[in-house]
Amino acid sequence: MPAPTSGGFDVQTLFAYHWHTTLHLIDCAAKLDEAAYTEHPGYGHGSIHDLLFHVLRTDWSWRRALETGQQPAPLSQEEFPDLPALLAGFELEQAAWQALLGGLSAEDIAADAHMTTAWGESAILPRWRIFQHLVLHGMQHHTEVAQLLTAKGQSPGDIDFVFYD
Repeated sequence: MPAPTSGGFDVQTLFAYHWHTTLHLIDCAAKLDEAAYTEHPGYGHGSIHDLLFHVLRTDWSWRRALETGQQPAPLSQEEFPDLPALLAGFELEQAAWQALLGGLSAEDIAADAHMTTAWGESAILPRWRIFQHLVLHGMQHHTEVAQLLTAKGQSPGDIDFVFYD
């Protein structure tokens, strides 16, 4: 599949939406008590905390792989025991992604990324597909968090991209 043209795939805007939505969900989650925040619904990746950590770990892992060519060992959830720790992690990750994306040309975005997985396997993927994957992966889990928040009385409202400003 060919890379989208720069007019049809604005990486900076998509990632800005990704971070905006993540931080909005964190704001909503901060209104919950600890039990509601950490309650496992019995399906999926777990609690609101677990889901947010999963998004952070995925964003971090892919960024590090893009920067170094080597997929790192995954982050440990023990490093992010609560919502303030996750918020700090997301703020650092957002800044790191902004620096990475800000240094890429349209040609860089369309080019292949060569990396080694955590299992030692070589992988070659178009960067734009990795970026698209991360935004869509984030959206999947954002909607899961939004559903859990809504069930606990803290609906984040419309988080659709068309409503992002």
